[in-house]
Amino acid sequence: MKYLLDIYFNKTKGWYPFFKYCPKRYQDYYLRKKASDFLGYNYDDKNPKTLNEKIRWLIFNEKKDLKTKLTDKILLKSYIADKLGPHHSAEIFGIWDKFEDIDFSSLPNSFALKANHGYKMNIIVKNKTFIYRHYKQLRNMTNNWLKVNFGFCNLEPQYYGIKRQLFAEYMRKDSYNNIRGEYKVHCFNEEPLYIELLVKSNEYFYHFYNTNWQLQQFSIDKHPPASITGIEKPIFLDEMLKYSKALAKGLSYVRIDFVYSENSLQIVEMTFTPWAGFMPFKPLSFDYELGNILKLPAL
Repeated sequence: MKYLLDIYFNKTKGWYPFFKYCPKRYQDYYLRKKASDFLGYNYDDKNPKTLNEKIRWLIFNEKKDLKTKLTDKILLKSYIADKLGPHHSAEIFGIWDKFEDIDFSSLPNSFALKANHGYKMNIIVKNKTFIYRHYKQLRNMTNNWLKVNFGFCNLEPQYYGIKRQLFAEYMRKDSYNNIRGEYKVHCFNEEPLYIELLVKSNEYFYHFYNTNWQLQQFSIDKHPPASITGIEKPIFLDEMLKYSKALAKGLSYVRIDFVYSENSLQIVEMTFTPWAGFMPFKPLSFDYELGNILKLPAL
């Protein structure tokens, strides 16, 4: 069995659907092997020291039911409304169990069609004629999304219990000072500490800032730093940090993603295992420095 799994792992490099078929007794071994290969150090989430290792430890040892609820992109909206009040996330127009259930005549001409349970499962519809022209293709694509239990991609248990659904929401126009970007607030032990600015252009670029909007000397290794320099402090920084602190209450670690859309700060998602706990920091020493900041709760 191990010999065959080694062959399959090498073929897939541990990406989906490897863990869907990997027997449970081998899953920890291959998860650590995959993380070690990707990050370049001996990954050990059982005795965690780096931020990535501690993120992985937390997902198996802290508040599993709550994290499943907050990972569900539909249920998250009610949580945000309870904590912050209404109008802090994009309006939902409808929720369906499969594509064939959608009555497109009831939807506005433009919207975002998404799945609630995974990554890169969204379609931007600028005009409904697009749906009618590509109905069969879109039906197959979205129903294939619903077949995927995203937890098996990298053994992220917060995804296992999500009821997989499609939903349509208001299509935001994300821009601030002519920069299309997401502001991802990393919260450690209930406190927002770092803001990851993901700039969207032809490629993705990253900057990291502290809460005083001072540029930090680390980045994500697989993506270059943003070519845009001198990005001024956003006018909504204090508001974003206030919301982050409220939403992070009771959580050891969470990343909260924001966009600034039409003069309003909107929350997109809450993430407990960014990069599945394999964030490739550059330089690598910051994985250890950030790991020192994050304090794990006693079991």
